[in-house]
This record gives sequence, C-alpha cells and structure tokens, in this order.
Amino acid sequence: MDSTDHRPRREEYADQTKAAVLAAARQLFSDNGYFQTKVEQIAKMSRVSPATVYAQCGGKQGLLRSLMDGFTQSTEVDESFEGSLVGAEPAVVMVALTTGYLEITKEWGDVITVVLDVAPHDPESGAVLATAQERHDHNLMAICRHLEQMNALRDGIDASTATRIITYFYGIDGLLRAHKVLGWPLERCNEWLLARTAAEVLTAPETLAPAS
Repeated sequence: MDSTDHRPRREEYADQTKAAVLAAARQLFSDNGYFQTKVEQIAKMSRVSPATVYAQCGGKQGLLRSLMDGFTQSTEVDESFEGSLVGAEPAVVMVALTTGYLEITKEWGDVITVVLDVAPHDPESGAVLATAQERHDHNLMAICRHLEQMNALRDGIDASTATRIITYFYGIDGLLRAHKVLGWPLERCNEWLLARTAAEVLTAPETLAPAS
C-alpha cells in the first residue's frame, strides 16, 4: 500500500496550501513584479491568511527561494544533465544540453526573470541566484569534461574554457536575452545560439542540428 495513504490529513492540507500559495506568488511576481507584490495579495489569491503565507512559506523571500529551488531541481534540469552525460557523440551531447536549456526556459522563464530582476537589490535573492548559478556551473562542467574526454573540443579549449563559453551564450538566461533582443521564438533562438556555441567549442560543429 502507498505510504501516502497513511499521511495525516493536516499534512496533505499543508502541502496543498503551500502549492496554492506558490502558484499565486509565481503569477503575481511575474505579472506585477516582486517588489510591487504584497503578501496580502498572495494570501487573497490563494485564499489563505497573510499569517499562513509567512508561517508555511516564509513570506515573499521564502516563496521566491522555493520557486528558484523548483527551477534548479526540476525534471528538465535532471533530464538535460543525464541526457548530455550519456551521449556517445559530441553532437548528441550538445543537442541534449541545449534542448535542456530550451525546455527549462519554456517552463521556468518567468521565475528566472523575476529572480534576475530582484537579485541586484535584495541580498537574500542574490544568494538564491548565486546558488542556482553554482548548480548550473557544476553540472555544465561535468558535461564539458565529458566532451573533453571524447576529444571533441577545439584545440586550445579545455573543459573549463568550454564551460565559460557555453555559459556566455546560454547561462541561466541566455535564451531569454536572445528572445528579448532578437524577437524570435525560443526555438529559433536556440538554433542560433547552438550554432554559435558549437562553432566556438567543438572540433566538428557542422554535425550539429537542434532537436525538432
């Protein structure tokens, strides 16, 4: 029997309440901005008291941290990392990696935008962003070492340099920046970034094609 069948009803209610508060905060942060959003608005949208928002979710900062944790620990992140590491060909590795960036941006772009807007003005949010960047850099370095072991990197490019180059083009918000500046759909932005990243990093970039 599923162990969740034995959970107290109050625990299930607490989880449902937190999910509702997170969803309300995500929408309001995205629509109105983090600093313009009040706890009272989040409480009203999620049909709880302001005290509940503080007690169960840690207020606005706790909610923003939870949303960013949801992004950095999402299935899209895990699948991109795992798919890149099991690739037996450089093209497979790069396409898996950049497709991961695309799927993550589609799912979590609003959260990433909020955190990037808030971080320069709020130390707590800055710490959240720094943690996300550390996780990103750690995973990306492992992927670039995989490419290095395959002898897929250009002369003069090691795993560390490849990590920095890919971060320059993609990073946490590269697709969002490309979309904003170029005005293209995210899929076209990914094709453009993939071609340029591969040309700087790989010995045979012409073998690459983004996933359809």
